[in-house]
Amino acid sequence: MGTNLFDYLIILSGLYLVYTAVNMKQSGEVKTGVIVSKDVDVNRIRDKEGFINYMYGRVLVIGVLAIAVGGLGVLSTRLNWPGYLSLLATGGYLIVIICFAVASAKARKKFID
Repeated sequence: MGTNLFDYLIILSGLYLVYTAVNMKQSGEVKTGVIVSKDVDVNRIRDKEGFINYMYGRVLVIGVLAIAVGGLGVLSTRLNWPGYLSLLATGGYLIVIICFAVASAKARKKFID
């Protein structure tokens, strides 16, 4: 019964997204590198509060989905479920990443560019 390191990385990325969303909502500060790319000057955000409100729920949901997908992968490995379930979990994570990219691009267009 081997473990899949990738599943644990997915869980960690989800936890970090949840942490970042909650921290952003509580502090009112947008950190570069997670919610927006490092090349974005957060001082250029026209409506920082609107940006935070727009991204908060989306990032929270995406983080929770990543945790669930990683958890499914870990369970699949530990309980020796059929291999396709772990593959489905990985595919689910790719969908989560795409959703995050779309939400981030929409927020950038709406609040930054």
